[in-house]
Parts: sequence; C-alpha cells; structure tokens
Amino acid sequence: MSTTTVSATTQWINVGESHPVSYYVSLLKSSGTQPYVQLGWELQALPDATNATAVAKITYLALNATNPEVKEAFELMMKGGTPSPSDFTYTVPSWNTELQVLYWLACQNELKKDDTLALSIAMVHGLWVTMGDQQVRETVKKDTSDLLVFLRETNELRRIRGYYPLEEYPLEAKLSLSYRSYLSILSGPFALYYDPTCLSPYQVFDPQTGHIEPFPLRGYKWGTISLDTLRQMRKVMDSKGWITGDVGKTVSQIEDYLYFSGRNGKKGEHWYYAADFSTPEKSRFVIVDGLNVSIGNINNVNWQFNYFMKNDQGIGGCTDEAALVDGLAKSWGIATTAHFRMNKLSGTTRRTEFTAHTYVTYFDPQTRLWKAYSKQLLIDKDWMPEDSASFLGVLKPPVKQPGYIRSKNEDVFFVANIFHMIRNTSLDEIANTWAIGVQTQEMKQWLLYT
Repeated sequence: MSTTTVSATTQWINVGESHPVSYYVSLLKSSGTQPYVQLGWELQALPDATNATAVAKITYLALNATNPEVKEAFELMMKGGTPSPSDFTYTVPSWNTELQVLYWLACQNELKKDDTLALSIAMVHGLWVTMGDQQVRETVKKDTSDLLVFLRETNELRRIRGYYPLEEYPLEAKLSLSYRSYLSILSGPFALYYDPTCLSPYQVFDPQTGHIEPFPLRGYKWGTISLDTLRQMRKVMDSKGWITGDVGKTVSQIEDYLYFSGRNGKKGEHWYYAADFSTPEKSRFVIVDGLNVSIGNINNVNWQFNYFMKNDQGIGGCTDEAALVDGLAKSWGIATTAHFRMNKLSGTTRRTEFTAHTYVTYFDPQTRLWKAYSKQLLIDKDWMPEDSASFLGVLKPPVKQPGYIRSKNEDVFFVANIFHMIRNTSLDEIANTWAIGVQTQEMKQWLLYT
C-alpha cells in the first residue's frame, strides 16, 4: 500500500469557490498520487457528475486527508467499485457505482475532513446501484443521505452518554455498520442464490439462467432495514434498557431477551421458532407482504420488527433472529456483521447433509476486538459429533464488487464470495476464537482483502 503524498498546493481547496467540474478533476489527475489520479478519471466517467460543489467536496476529502484510512477507502473504491458485466445476465453500469453514491452524498450533505463514515456508506451501497433498477437507484440516493444523517445523530447521542463515538471506529467497522441487509441476498424471496424452500411467486434468481433481471424496488425494501425502522429501534433499545456503553453487555441483553429467555429458562417466550423439520409443514410458512415465505428465511427486518412490537415476540429461524439483532445493534451505532456456520452431518439421521446456524459478530471498540455472544457460539454443541467438520463464513461488506455475488459448492458446504471462509475448523475452535475475540486488524484483512 503506497504512502499518502499530498501536494501543498492542494491544501487551499475551498469548496465554496466557484470552479467548473473540470477544475477539480484536473487537480486530482495532476496530483501525481494514486488512487487520486484514477479518482479524477472515474469522476469524469460518472454520467451525472455535473455538480461542481459536490465534486469539490470529494476532491477536498481526497487531497486534504490526514487519516490514512481515507486513502485506503479510496483505493478500495477504485479497485472494487466498478462492477464486472460477466457477473450478470443483464446490463449493469460501466462506471464506478460506489463513487456515484459518494457523489450523491456530496450533493446532499457536507463532507467532513477525513470522512470515512460517508465513504463507508457509499462503498456498501454501490452494489445496490449496480444491481438495481432505476427505482432502486433513486431510493438508494435518498436512503444513503438519510443514513449519513442518522449515523451522525447516533454518534452525537453516543458522545453525550459517554459511549465510544462511532465516527472513531476503524474503516472495517464503519463499513459493516453501514451495511443494512444482513443475509437477505443469501436466502429468502429476493435472494441472489436459488432458495428451494421459498415458495414466492417472484425470485430474482433463476436456477437455470442465473441473475435474470435488475433488482426490483420491492426486493430492496424487503431486504434492507429502512431508516424509519432504525429510528424506532433506537427508541426501543433505550426504553428496554438494552443500550449501554458496554457493547458486549448490550448484545447479550438483546440476545437473551429475544432468543434465550423463556418460561422455566426455555427458549420461546419472546421468539417463535418454527423452521425445522420437526414443525408441521403448514406451520413452516407465513404470508409476508403478500408472499408465502419460509419462516426460517423471512429476511425482512422491517416486517419482523413490526411483528415483534405487536407481539413482544419475534418469529422465524436463526437468520431472522440474527437479522433483527443486527438491526437493533446498528440503531445505536454498534458495528455488526454475520457468521454463517455450517457443519457436515455425515453418518447422522438428519434429512440434510449439513446444518447451518447464523448469528451476529460485533465490534467492541474498547478492546478493538470482534466477538460473538457465548450462547450463540455453543448452539449445536450438545448433539454435534466431536469430529464434525465445520466451515465458518464471515459476511464481508460488498466493497469489492467483481465476483462478489458468485458462489460454489465445496463437498457438502455452500461457499459464496460474500463470505470470508474459514475452512476445516470445528465448533470448539470457532467458539474459543470468537469468545476471546479477533483483532480488528485481522478482521480488516478478512473483510476487505480476501
């Protein structure tokens, strides 16, 4: 990774001065420093970059940076922000969609010096601009601006209460915090991978032809937490006393209430789990927004949260519970991402060749470690054979778009590029590693560079 070299002549950039777009593009191209030279060319290639003030803000953010993670973010954006047309069977943008989202943000908001939060929001939403139809793109333009306002507000609330400010998180934590879709592209009615359990009349993915058409607005709204939901979640977290300055305690309180508490210590009081084969067939599906979906693969956090508020109980499988925890945590600026754990079941009497479990892993800014809740880590240990092979997928934010949505099978395991895969491990090793925690520097390598 090259070092930051900024010409002294660029330090005086004033975004309030009146210059044409070409002026700022020329400053970037003549800086003599990558990735800013490429940034100039890619700004020039955007189809709608006509607002000179917005382009000036991006130029200022790039050339006046003092935080090396600003340069790192731009390097990642330049390398991964333009989609590969071979990943799709329909026409996708030929320009850098992550940069386009940053431009939209700059049109609607002020960018702070060293604003890696704005960069993170832009980077994780570029994929939706790539995949989505025109309605999705217009919605992303508004959503990302609203998200930046929301997270800045959340940062201020955290500061007032003496909690660790989210604007001081490392880049990988901010990217994970900004991603609002958990595993909705993995399973459910709008998954990018074929889901045989889904009885929806509509699926984005066709098992014969692949990704057949641009992602629809209905699918984007289904699988992405809305800003209205996040604001309501923030109030609920406060009213129930879940939010504290201790991230681990906050996550454990959410998990215990939703999934692990119940009458006589049994799971079930605040969560209705009806996604396994022991449940009667007619009870394994539910109508959500007009679609008949598997209770184990709802992946609609907006609906799930409303259901929880009405019933004081969630519904679904582990993916649905984890997605709800993910949203609740993020409503107060806690950075989370997904674990997708698979275990081979050779020699068992189960109906499938492997079993899977998903839950959140969270960033603890006080220790600079990524951890998972201990009770989630111990699920399945009471019956799983000790020599059972395990794979662990850690969800990566969609920063490196080329190849991101591709997948394959290895033995009985499903392996998708949306995950950093840890292969040939065990339940014990996974539990021990994530109870102690993974250093944020290592997590950065996993999430951004694999």
